[in-house]
Amino acid sequence: MMKQLSNFRLAVIIFLLSLLAGAPAVAAVPGMPGAGTDIVDKSVEIEARYLYYDKQADLYHAQGGVVIRQKGMELKADKAVLNQATNEFEAWGDVLLRDKTDYIACRYLKFNYKDQIGSIKDGRIFIKEKNYYITGEHIEKLGPNEYDVENATLTTCDADRAAWLIRSRKVHVKEGGYGVVDDAVFAVKNVPILYLPKGIFPINTKRQTGFLLPGIGYSDKDGVIVKGAFFWAINRSNDLTLYPEYYSERGIKFGGEYRYVINERAEGDIRASFISDKLVDDHPEDYQDADKARWSFGAHHFQTLKIGTTLKTDINLVSDNEFLEDFPDTFSGSFIDELDNVDSKTETYLRSLAIASQSWEHYHVAAAGRYYQSLVRKNDDETLQLLPEITISALNRPVFDADWLFWRMDTDYAHFWRREGETGHRFDIHPQINMPLKFGALEVIPYFELRETWYDLSDRMNGQSDGSESRATMAAGVELKSVTEKVYTCDWWGMDRMLHILEPMLAYRYVPDVDQDDLPDFDQLDYLPEESNVTWGLVSRLVGRYPKSANIDQYDYHEWLKFQIGQAYSFIDVADGYRFMEDDQHASNFFSQLEVRSYGGGLYMKLENRFDPYNNANELMTALFSTSDQRGDFISLEYRYERDETELCTGVARLPITTWLDIYGSIRYSIADSHIWETIYGFNYHPQCWALDFSVDEERDPYDLSFRFMLSLNGLGGLGSGD
Repeated sequence: MMKQLSNFRLAVIIFLLSLLAGAPAVAAVPGMPGAGTDIVDKSVEIEARYLYYDKQADLYHAQGGVVIRQKGMELKADKAVLNQATNEFEAWGDVLLRDKTDYIACRYLKFNYKDQIGSIKDGRIFIKEKNYYITGEHIEKLGPNEYDVENATLTTCDADRAAWLIRSRKVHVKEGGYGVVDDAVFAVKNVPILYLPKGIFPINTKRQTGFLLPGIGYSDKDGVIVKGAFFWAINRSNDLTLYPEYYSERGIKFGGEYRYVINERAEGDIRASFISDKLVDDHPEDYQDADKARWSFGAHHFQTLKIGTTLKTDINLVSDNEFLEDFPDTFSGSFIDELDNVDSKTETYLRSLAIASQSWEHYHVAAAGRYYQSLVRKNDDETLQLLPEITISALNRPVFDADWLFWRMDTDYAHFWRREGETGHRFDIHPQINMPLKFGALEVIPYFELRETWYDLSDRMNGQSDGSESRATMAAGVELKSVTEKVYTCDWWGMDRMLHILEPMLAYRYVPDVDQDDLPDFDQLDYLPEESNVTWGLVSRLVGRYPKSANIDQYDYHEWLKFQIGQAYSFIDVADGYRFMEDDQHASNFFSQLEVRSYGGGLYMKLENRFDPYNNANELMTALFSTSDQRGDFISLEYRYERDETELCTGVARLPITTWLDIYGSIRYSIADSHIWETIYGFNYHPQCWALDFSVDEERDPYDLSFRFMLSLNGLGGLGSGD
């Protein structure tokens, strides 16, 4: 309601101040009635059957079809009087004040533009921004930011018989604070549904302390679910949201999220939850690795220092392996999405990260710590942690200012730690020298690399050092790259040009065989396979040009198609475990990928294939197709096949049946197991001023049936939720 009344205040003030700017520039003879149109100044125009100025009383009178226009605003009334002596403006009859798309309609309007007080009788206010309709038998403006409304109604429905509205005997509004309503009634089709003797609501457009709408749901496993939230706006830079959640089969889960902003370069949030879970005691066979006291903790901080250093922290921890499966929205919609999308059904680790980095024109330095929490093991005693890792990179720099010879170097220090098992320090230095050569459209880049790696190892089981190890190796190779382009004139789907780009690539790399049997197995850097292989690839692109205007040389560019193919061939009988899986296999899998994306995003298709030439079988196949239109139709189909692992099909669809009804659904089907993993289906009924969303989620492994319900009133928010 504050929004509407504020617009009313601004509209009237702006209008009257502009009106006074022209003062008594009327054409009629003072004191005598007249008819016609007067231009008060260049921006204000007054129209009336009778228009005169009473000089002695300093009054302007307009009567009969009064129309006053000013900068997009228009006031219509049967009668209007402007009293310059008292700084008041009055209008009677069918008063209608329009300001672009908003309006105030009333029987009587009075306003003192100096004291900013006034009143409206039998008023109706409409604000287009959120389609608000407010009526009041008597709307009193008590000061610059304070109002009283008697016998008020509020709705966002266009129909004369509103689908819903709120009636109140009295509303007191004070901008910057709260609104107080007396005897409020929520009605559906004029039938009272809910009564509130007195209520308080925030009317400031800024963040306000208060309770958020509760959520209601049901799940076979959790029982009845009721979710609430209380928001505390501590100050402009800090706020706290508390999330009490009731699960009839589990108990009460307490949660909270604290958000802060230090300055324009530093911000973050902290989120935590706790529940004493009755299901852990009732079904110990399902929670062998969990205690009754279950919790989650997350923290995120991002900061850029004045010297350019970037600091980032993402901490994500849970009490047990099943926590994310039972409460999958623990980190959803928060900072964790910036680091990883955690899926409790497929992920084996929950990752935490702290990193500080600094970049210059030719150098980059980063210090990081990574902590991994296993979602499979009972504890993390054997989980390898990286605490810390420091990398220093020197980017391509000319050797002795030569423009044909360049060097670069990567240096890395890492400390690997765990409670049980081998730990240690690793130092790795990796310089490279390269010489790019141009032969027309062909670029040839020979290079030579050295690599030295040192280890200081220890065994946590006995606390003794296992000594040091080292490895020295080198690599040499050459890359051949080229880019060819051809432009075609066309007149397709708004394009005037089509650019075809071909990017062929051929590379050879040699790495000698070195003894690595005594090295630890911390990560991929600890084993560098012998190499003597050729890699080839080809990328093809189609890019369209779209003129923005017929008279101006401005264009949009869109990549319609991208196609990639490639393969590697080894001249030695050594498997690297990545491209060459067995010692006697010289050719890697044949890789191909196709992406097609329409201009405007209505159609998208992606196909990927990895073909094993030795077994004459596909190692990996994926296909994704999605389409959407302006009406709101959406279909997505995805197929994924991994040999000896999974064959899965996923479908998602949303279909508007009418302008007020959508149906939607999704399904995950395992072709390999002939088993449906999950189905979701529901509808969204959304007439003009309210919406009802209902869906059913059925998981099959393990089985769980849940319902989701959401009722929302346009302009007021929503009620209902589920798991």
